[in-house]
Amino acid sequence: MKQPTEKHKIISKLFLYLFFIIFLAGALSVPFYFETMTLWYKVGADKTMLRGGQLAGMSALVLFFFQIILAVRGQYLEELFGSALLTRLHRANGIAILLLAVCHVILVLLPEGLANLPIGKKYWPEMIGIVLLLIVSFIVFTSYFRQRLRIKYELWRIIHKTLGYLVTILLLAHVLFVSESFEHVQLRAFLLFLFGALSLWIITAKILSGFDK
Repeated sequence: MKQPTEKHKIISKLFLYLFFIIFLAGALSVPFYFETMTLWYKVGADKTMLRGGQLAGMSALVLFFFQIILAVRGQYLEELFGSALLTRLHRANGIAILLLAVCHVILVLLPEGLANLPIGKKYWPEMIGIVLLLIVSFIVFTSYFRQRLRIKYELWRIIHKTLGYLVTILLLAHVLFVSESFEHVQLRAFLLFLFGALSLWIITAKILSGFDK
């Protein structure tokens, strides 16, 4: 396969950076253009915190999409950025996702009050969110302290990949059903399209790499 020239690499990187910025900006506009009913009766600091929590959640969602792409990679991205840089970005992005997820949970729960925690069958989408936070925390923790925990790389890799796929499924369910914003047909259809495209990317990259990654 012909190696990309430096000019082609620069153009490709600029295109990817621009795509990321547009994608992130579009995601961050969702809480403003598709307001949830909860925001309607919030004022002052409570409204600001809740809006901030929604923005943190949407940011985490965007970074998660790119986290999967960074994990699967593919020959094109490896030639463009190099394996070492992609690995560093993957690790740093994992930390960013965890921090945003923590901010999301705190900022969404505080305005409602700790006495009104969403616990029970009625709040299953919120409960999935808590499970997601625990899984992501476990993934990040074991990724950074695998050697200290004396976990063999082969075992860690299996666990890491399995939990990664589980997070993808749980995240889709959480986003679709936890917020009124995604009750809008256009948003729901777009999110399903993104997850479908992500699945296609994973399958294609796996086939091309011989399912080694």
